[in-house]
Amino acid sequence: MPITFMHIADIHLGYQQYGLQERFDDFSRTFLSLVEQAIVRQVNFVLLAGDLFEKRTVDPLAMRVAIEGLTQLQEAGIPVLAVEGNHERAYFQEQYSWMDFLDALGYLRLLNPRFEGGVPILEPHGEAGGAYVDLAGGIRVYGLQYYGASINKAIQGFVAAVADIDHSTVQYTILMLHAGLEGQLEHVGRLKYDDLAPLRERVDYVALGHIHKPYSVDDWIYNPGSPETNSMEETAWPERGCLFVEVHPGQHPSHHVDVRPAPRRAFHRFRIAVDTLETPHAVYDAVQHLTVREAAYVAQSSRPVVEVTLSGVLPFNRYDLDVSHIEQVVTDAWSPLVTRIRNQTSPVEFALALDETASRPELERAIVQELLTRDTRFRPAAAAWTAGALDLKRLVLEDSAPEAIIAHVRQLRREIGAWDTVPSSEEA
Repeated sequence: MPITFMHIADIHLGYQQYGLQERFDDFSRTFLSLVEQAIVRQVNFVLLAGDLFEKRTVDPLAMRVAIEGLTQLQEAGIPVLAVEGNHERAYFQEQYSWMDFLDALGYLRLLNPRFEGGVPILEPHGEAGGAYVDLAGGIRVYGLQYYGASINKAIQGFVAAVADIDHSTVQYTILMLHAGLEGQLEHVGRLKYDDLAPLRERVDYVALGHIHKPYSVDDWIYNPGSPETNSMEETAWPERGCLFVEVHPGQHPSHHVDVRPAPRRAFHRFRIAVDTLETPHAVYDAVQHLTVREAAYVAQSSRPVVEVTLSGVLPFNRYDLDVSHIEQVVTDAWSPLVTRIRNQTSPVEFALALDETASRPELERAIVQELLTRDTRFRPAAAAWTAGALDLKRLVLEDSAPEAIIAHVRQLRREIGAWDTVPSSEEA
């Protein structure tokens, strides 16, 4: 009968995303669902590759959930082997973390070598901790906590130390660490494959955490990804959550990995290009069309988190766009838990091709007319509005009476009337 284990990481219990209790509860439910899956599938052990908690100062309710899940695994006879992640490690001045606390109480076994003179000492886990655990079936699991920028130095030390350890009774070896592999995400990941490569002869499975993207390399290095969604960017990786691994020592391949997405709240991202939408109403109509077009897709999930991004060059004044109205349209249509509207639009580039000998009044007229042309309310009569605006400036500089200035603006509206033809954002 094959030996099986579950590989999980980056649970982030206690994360109250968007400041909502519902999201705190979501992270708790996801963790407990993983525990249930491990018990139902009767795995032999669980690997927890860091970041069980969201932060060093653990919320009491988050600790309660952690202990509830770990207790269920303990009662089912499933040991949990863990390493400490960057989110939960003790503060620099402190020696003891909440993961050490869970280890001391027997809920899990926290793995990490102690160092003497910069050299890792690989000892079996005991009351004072340790670097590895030997399990039934000839399985050995080593662990390294989060080392940040020092991870490759730690790996190099581990490579040297493990070469001196007796593996005569070991049939299958796992190395678990909380580190991102270089090249998986831009600007994220310090662990170099070349530093791990010397371990190929000794280590059969490298279990990673830290990067929330799921990936595998050479059927040797595995990262399950985050089971719950910590950021909107993670929607690009739907197949993440947990890995179930069957171990077949002495065979080739020596393991089979089954990827299982974790149950999580749905996140939906949509993008609307505004380049051809010449009025605020046209943008609102595009958003309304989106809610109708995607209604069946969004309705498959209960109270999702929705993000709509407006992108491109906005052909009218950015301040005429009522983003709160767009948010209300989406909320009314889909009743999401969270609605996020991201206005990433930009104005048309401002560039004028003018004669270098142009006078100041000529430059002024050209600039004002260009600005008015970019606003759809004034575009049809931009030249007339330009003349009126410059006259208005002259009246102000001449210290004309307020009544005269107001009369001038009213006269312009009567004669040109351009902005009456386009509804304002308030009317929308």
